[in-house]
Amino acid sequence: MSALTDTLTTKLRYRRDLGLLFDPRTGTFHRLRNTVAKTMVDQVFSGADRDAVIDIVSRRYRTDRCHVAADFDTLITTLTTPSSAQLQPHGRSLLAVDKRFDGTLDFPLRMEIELTAVCNWNCGFCYNVWKIDPTMSDNDIRRTVRQLPEKHIPTELATGILDECAERGCFVIRYSGGETLLHPDAMEIFEHGGRLGLYQVVFTNGHFINAERAARLAAANVRCVLVSIHGDRDQHNQLTGHPRAYDKAVDAMRLLLDAGINVVAELTLVKENVSGALDVIRDAHRIGVREFGVMRYVPTGRHDDQYGVPVSVTLPLMREIDRLTATECPGMTVAWPCAQKLCTSDTDAPLRADDPTLALRFSQLAGHCESGLVWASISYDGRLRNCPHSNVYFGRLADHPLADLWPTLTDRVRTALTVRPTCAGCAVADACQGGCHLSSFFTSKTPTGLGIPAVGTAPATSTDR
Repeated sequence: MSALTDTLTTKLRYRRDLGLLFDPRTGTFHRLRNTVAKTMVDQVFSGADRDAVIDIVSRRYRTDRCHVAADFDTLITTLTTPSSAQLQPHGRSLLAVDKRFDGTLDFPLRMEIELTAVCNWNCGFCYNVWKIDPTMSDNDIRRTVRQLPEKHIPTELATGILDECAERGCFVIRYSGGETLLHPDAMEIFEHGGRLGLYQVVFTNGHFINAERAARLAAANVRCVLVSIHGDRDQHNQLTGHPRAYDKAVDAMRLLLDAGINVVAELTLVKENVSGALDVIRDAHRIGVREFGVMRYVPTGRHDDQYGVPVSVTLPLMREIDRLTATECPGMTVAWPCAQKLCTSDTDAPLRADDPTLALRFSQLAGHCESGLVWASISYDGRLRNCPHSNVYFGRLADHPLADLWPTLTDRVRTALTVRPTCAGCAVADACQGGCHLSSFFTSKTPTGLGIPAVGTAPATSTDR
């Protein structure tokens, strides 16, 4: 191979089926929309050198060889040269990949792996609480978790999943928990993923981050760490049930930034911290964080009255955030994960194409989350689901490869994503798809202890929340 083609194949990973290139260091996607460009890249990743590619393309398209050579050199240089697009924040660059595909993906582009069920915090609003009978007390929950026969995903299973993901063209791996770093082999798992060239994201409360561990994460190609922070010191400590939670989170963010890792501060929006959310963004900005995530509380069946906030709080808070980032927090990007409804209404309220708030909405809201279409989640006990909030599963990874389980999951999700009649006529219905479709998969049956209902117990069509 020539130096140009060698650079392409060593720097970027390629999904031939999608015409999609990915840089695992920057998290940047390149979509090949031109047939000739795709032919060129196909040939390069098949082992052809520059001269061979030029010969093949010029013959196939009956084009002057000199013109093909010039186009080829321009294409490869563009793909391998850092650009301003690669300097975008983590969330924006990863979402730059087209979220809509003409057909079903043969294999996911991103995966989330829940490493452990164990956490050193006690957040009543945690989405993992649904795994416990909602009538149980907090003490009962802690006792049940201690008695789990499996608290962590087996290390061999986790690394095997990473091997399959790397081989089949899954580009991004996100790790969660519980507290992710409480898995006894968490660092070894991250380092295995790094050796495979995967772009890795870690969700943590920050408690177990020190300078040495931050450096190891960076060396393992952990490009982004999401750190939970839900209020000022007193509020955060009270919500998490830990007297040192705030200071640990802040120290972790500083250490991770010093190690060259992108940090996203993540706030779960609950009744108690809505009024202080702007102050949390200010605090994160002062630390040096430039990305912030606001996630509305997801109902779990426990303490919903205590924590739940209506969808209607979203747009007013977005307006305040927009003013804050334009004045006091320059360079800060704020996004709302987990498929917030673009109409930000408790009841479906279709938006017109000339709605003056559309620019603001799209500046912070990403639209449909694509769970089960582009990505999926694996639970701490090794079962596949469309997203970490769901309690409907599609098989065990210890028994079946991900490639065998994925088609059933993604077909089920496509069936469920039917736009509600009340969304008809909305100018952004395609991007939003009605917001979160958890209700299409979440079964209301109460698990016994941490037992999980069988596949197929939830309705297969979309319903109003």
